Amino acid sequence: MKKVLPSLLAAASFSLFAAPAEQALPAPARTGGMPLQQALNVRKTVRSYKADALNPQQIGDLLWSANGVNRGNGKRTAPSAVNRQEVKLYYLTAQGAFFYDPQDHQAVKISDEDLRKWAGVFDAPLYVVLSADLKKAASHHYAVMDTGYVSQNIYLHCASAGLGTCAIGSFGRIKGSQKGKLLHDKLKMPETEEILLTHSVGIPAEE
Repeated sequence: MKKVLPSLLAAASFSLFAAPAEQALPAPARTGGMPLQQALNVRKTVRSYKADALNPQQIGDLLWSANGVNRGNGKRTAPSAVNRQEVKLYYLTAQGAFFYDPQDHQAVKISDEDLRKWAGVFDAPLYVVLSADLKKAASHHYAVMDTGYVSQNIYLHCASAGLGTCAIGSFGRIKGSQKGKLLHDKLKMPETEEILLTHSVGIPAEE
């Protein structure tokens, strides 16, 4: 018993201090930022980034702006055909892969692996993966359309927040290239879920 007890205590200590699978993100900033016309004026695609990692507030604000809940009835910052809310967001960093839960505004860790290389070719500190749950979507056409709304929200948020982003559709989709299929599998998506787009995100490198 004396030999077993230290092992049990060590296991308990590890489980007590291990990072939780679900972690609340900082409350999103719902005021401030650039006026819309100014954000539209400076919006552009950025393909070169500084190495600086984004902090939790920056990540939370980005995800909420992209497709977060902005009303008490659970509806989102981006339109959704027939309110199916089929578009899902994941984000990838050097620390692993996470699913964004918009209802509770929290990150759910999926993997400890750095999956950014599967999402695009740019050396960005963060990638956002936009997928659609085709079982929920009104149609594939509407799923693609709704993904476009979320993508534009990402662009406008980044313009307002001093970040850079690039929408990437050529990395390979769920039924397409091996690269797209690998990302789909590594994110533990069901076969009915399709990756439609990714976004590299970071602080723009000096031009």
